[in-house]
Amino acid sequence: MIPTPDLLFVYGSLRRGFELHGVLAGLGARHVGNASLRGRLFDLGHYCGAKPSNAAADRVHGEVYRLANPERALGILDRTEGLRPGAPAESFYRREAAEVTLENGATTQAWIYWLARWPGPKRLIASGDYAEH
Repeated sequence: MIPTPDLLFVYGSLRRGFELHGVLAGLGARHVGNASLRGRLFDLGHYCGAKPSNAAADRVHGEVYRLANPERALGILDRTEGLRPGAPAESFYRREAAEVTLENGATTQAWIYWLARWPGPKRLIASGDYAEH
């Protein structure tokens, strides 16, 4: 599954109004719209993490951004998200392609940072929306 190389789905601290959104803004990312995808969202304390799910009822809500310079942006975002390409076992997140559903019902492929591992406690966010949590 190959995503549109310049689209990114964000669901937590990279969203508008949250702590790391300035990273996206600094990269010239442009908001495309709100979206959701199949997955389960977890409260990790100061952050959140999403894991994929096959259940249709499990949805994670977030935003899609178009990256002005995808190669540069993804490198910076990988570091921001603690992704270590050379050491996946030490990475908290992994970047993968996923199918997202935009507000208008259209689907597209976008990059997402899925939670790979978390050594501490995690609690399910039933609404799937970090902004409502």
